[in-house]
Amino acid sequence: MSLDSISETIAHFIGTFELTTEQARLREQYEEFTALRRKIELEDLAEATSINVRADLKLDPGKYGPLPYKFMAPDNDGPFPPASGGPIPEPALFLDPVSGPDEIIPEGQLFTAEFQQTIVVPELVPELIGSAVTYTFQTLNLSDNDTIGQGDFRDAEVLMQEGYEALDVALSLHVISSPSFDIADYQSVEKLEQLAEQMKATVTVQVDGATVHQFHGEEAVGIIVNGERVEELPDWMELLPQHHQSEDDEESGQPNPYPKEWDQSEDDVFGEGHTVIAGGNLAINEVSITVGWVDAPIIAVGGASYDLTVVSQVAIVSDIDEGEPGAQSETKVIQSSQIAVEASEASWIEDNVAPPGQDPLVVISWISGDLYVTNFVKQVIDATDIDHIQTEVSASNSMYVLGDNDMFNANNIVQLGSFYDVVMVGGNMVSVDIVQQTIVLIDDDVVTGPVQDEVEENLVMNQVSLTSTGEDTHEDITPNLASVLPIEEVNTDALEDALLNDPAFAGMEQLRVLKIEGDLIQANVIEQVTLLQDQDDVHLTAGQGAEASALGAGNALLNAASVSKIGVDSVVMAAEGEYSDVLLHQASLIDSPDEELGEEIANEAIAFLMEETNGPGKSDLAPGHNKLTPSEAASLDDGMQSMLA
Repeated sequence: MSLDSISETIAHFIGTFELTTEQARLREQYEEFTALRRKIELEDLAEATSINVRADLKLDPGKYGPLPYKFMAPDNDGPFPPASGGPIPEPALFLDPVSGPDEIIPEGQLFTAEFQQTIVVPELVPELIGSAVTYTFQTLNLSDNDTIGQGDFRDAEVLMQEGYEALDVALSLHVISSPSFDIADYQSVEKLEQLAEQMKATVTVQVDGATVHQFHGEEAVGIIVNGERVEELPDWMELLPQHHQSEDDEESGQPNPYPKEWDQSEDDVFGEGHTVIAGGNLAINEVSITVGWVDAPIIAVGGASYDLTVVSQVAIVSDIDEGEPGAQSETKVIQSSQIAVEASEASWIEDNVAPPGQDPLVVISWISGDLYVTNFVKQVIDATDIDHIQTEVSASNSMYVLGDNDMFNANNIVQLGSFYDVVMVGGNMVSVDIVQQTIVLIDDDVVTGPVQDEVEENLVMNQVSLTSTGEDTHEDITPNLASVLPIEEVNTDALEDALLNDPAFAGMEQLRVLKIEGDLIQANVIEQVTLLQDQDDVHLTAGQGAEASALGAGNALLNAASVSKIGVDSVVMAAEGEYSDVLLHQASLIDSPDEELGEEIANEAIAFLMEETNGPGKSDLAPGHNKLTPSEAASLDDGMQSMLA
């Protein structure tokens, strides 16, 4: 009999409930059954959570007896490295081939005479250095020539051409030609002799306004600023024009860490009136080199020793302004040089003493070819900020920023190597440091209408610092060192024997030797060129009697080079003699109005020199028709090539 729909639903629910209840009852019974079965299986284990593995690994002592051994006692006469040279190796483990596999040497019994022992002498192996060569070329070109309005402006192209001609004049005033960046030139004896001859030459400029200072040898050592010996170097930060110094800098003496554009003080920028900034440029070439690669208290050279240092600084400034009274700016030109040598004894010599009767441990590092430690840096800034503005302003206040450019070339090099007790050079040892700095600033402005509201001044600075730690003295080479210089690496034992028998090294605990079979070339060559043309035409008219001011100057140019050579006091013994020379050359040509003679002679000095040079665009001064000396001509060509490349 069929059920109705409601009864059928109730029956299905009851059936489902019974099945679910039965399933739960059976699962509980199953889990209990499973647990009891696991308990029976694990009854043999002491703890169910730990497992013990049993293995019978006992060996038969009759078949596998311990090997005979004994620690060798160190030889009291054998050489060992000092404690400062690194840890001494543990005593070696030796086997006795005479004893059988089952025979053990009793404790305390010495080896028999038949034992063939091989004792490895401990060796101190220093890290072998190689050559270190860097080339850095940094060029910055800026063309910020702005024109606002229309007026009787000077031709910017003609002004730029005159700037390059002024650069030619500056490069011709150096005592040497443009320095070479080819390592082979500093390895060539002929090239070194040519450089030495150029250093001896004297540059004479028969032009009013040009000043040349030269110092040779010991006279060049010390701090010299614009040809005069002073106590300390001038501070670039203190001499910066007012435009580049904030109020915080002047009060605290610390540089402002924030961009000057953030300084929105009402008195400075956003005050009442009208302002035109056509100058205010900052150009810096800066390089710092620190070298401490190779040095030793004793240096033996099979060839000749050359040590040449050249610092050549040239600055040309043309600052002729036209306009209302007070429009003429001032330019400070500072050329400073610091050349110093400080004594520094090798700190390890006092501790490098061996017990009486013990020979030193000799460690030799070989370089089969030449060793180069050279740095070549060339930095060029070529900037034009020729601004033209002619306008009438009627607003309550306004500002025109046409200049105010910041330009930087910076480089920092650090080279640290190893010091030795002896450096032996089979060929020549060459040390050359050349720094050539050139600055040309042309700030000839034409200003009408505005008045000067702050101190108008430019700063031009060439600064060099060459410091050496460790003094070199020269002596005749000893016969023993002269005889061992030709020894090659295949005869290392012969070199060691010769050094051990040299009285100069007696009593030393260890002797670290660097043997260079070729030449040792150390050179730091820096060339810095800065050209800035800031020739502005500013014609500004302010309505309703408002005040208008213009900044056509405020430029700051810096070429800064620092070379620090870290070493120790050395005795240099060169078989073929030594040659050393130091030269400081400072030349400047400043063209500014002469209050006594008037401004009609403006640019006469620079114009005179330009006529004597083969400047670009001078068809009447073609090659063969100039009056330059060969060295000046070489400097001129190299300078133009570097600027236009």
